[in-house]
Amino acid sequence: MRQTTILTLFVAAFMSLALFYLKYEVANLEDRISYLNSSIVDHEEGIHVLNAEWSHLNNVSRIKDLASRYLQMNPTNPDRIKSIDDLINIPSSDQNKKEQKNWNIKAGNIKVAPNQEGFEQ
Repeated sequence: MRQTTILTLFVAAFMSLALFYLKYEVANLEDRISYLNSSIVDHEEGIHVLNAEWSHLNNVSRIKDLASRYLQMNPTNPDRIKSIDDLINIPSSDQNKKEQKNWNIKAGNIKVAPNQEGFEQ
């Protein structure tokens, strides 16, 4: 009977220590979960702000305004649009032949030959 009492006290002490350790482990994990949840909320708020900023930056009227203000671009005139057949059948002129002779292409190095006045083009 004495051995069973000692064994029972030993098991009870071991279970008490195990429950004590488990209690603090659970508390640490709950703290970690709350930290991760708050971090997730912060990141979701950041994503929401970035989506709002992206919507603002991609606003069509804003882009048109910036393009007209800084690029000074105009719509292409329809008479400037060519078909593929027009591009293939470009007549060669004497001016094109002169320009081709002025270019000296060697092994990937493009050198510009001087024009009539001695300046590079």
